[in-house]
Amino acid sequence: ACLTAGQITDTMFLDSMNNKLSKHPHYTSRKLYASDKTMEFDRHFRIKHYAGDVTYNVEGFLDKNKDTLFQDFKRLMYNSSNPVLKSMWPEGELSITEVTKRPLTAATLFKNSMCALVENLACKEPYYVRCIKPNDQKS
Repeated sequence: ACLTAGQITDTMFLDSMNNKLSKHPHYTSRKLYASDKTMEFDRHFRIKHYAGDVTYNVEGFLDKNKDTLFQDFKRLMYNSSNPVLKSMWPEGELSITEVTKRPLTAATLFKNSMCALVENLACKEPYYVRCIKPNDQKS
């Protein structure tokens, strides 16, 4: 679970960025530059990177970039001698055998995808087609 203060929506996130980054030279949004028709109100913002401008869609942005708290951290907080910390993390009471495993990293997902591709290719039989009529213009 990700710890957030209250219910924060993507629109609230965009409004907060508009307020805090309105004078930053590398940040733009439709609210700040109403004449920029390439972005939609309350939906897009743009960051000026060294390689060029990148427009982001705010819908689902917080969910996609949410960090999860791992069970070992929850157990650490639950086992604290501070009663306030202990009461904040009741899910830390779970033993190591009851713990759900950590989410897969991007590298692990890529590795698994590559292994599946290699397995798929290994079970196929290559078939080559020979060109009967040579292409004189190509050589």
